[in-house]
Amino acid sequence: MSDRDVRDAARRGVLDLATLRRSCGAGGDCGRCRAELRRLLREVRATARDDPR
Repeated sequence: MSDRDVRDAARRGVLDLATLRRSCGAGGDCGRCRAELRRLLREVRATARDDPR
């Protein structure tokens, strides 16, 4: 799963790591990527908050 995939999921309404894991499996194996996944989700939420369309 790429960072683009994570951002797209966040734009579709995935707001937390647990939901992301259930929807596509990201972050569900060893857990090393969880911090980066959380960062990407936060980034998209912050951008959406700053740019209400």
